[in-house]
Amino acid sequence: MTPLHQIGDLLREAFGLIPLWAARALFLALPVGLLIWVWFLPRAAARPLDRPARWDENLKLWAAIALGLQVVIYLVF
Repeated sequence: MTPLHQIGDLLREAFGLIPLWAARALFLALPVGLLIWVWFLPRAAARPLDRPARWDENLKLWAAIALGLQVVIYLVF
């Protein structure tokens, strides 16, 4: 057995000790954290600078919708 096999076995055993509820919580924490960060971005950072902004060019809105859908999908399925 090579050293890479030993490292792989060690990692497999270590990751096997993590409870599934903790893995799911960490997996959901990333998009929720990004959603909070996007929500608190300044308005000027999420719109075009060279022309007046329209409602459909608000990047905060679309990012929040996409992240919210990810959170809902991961919670339900």
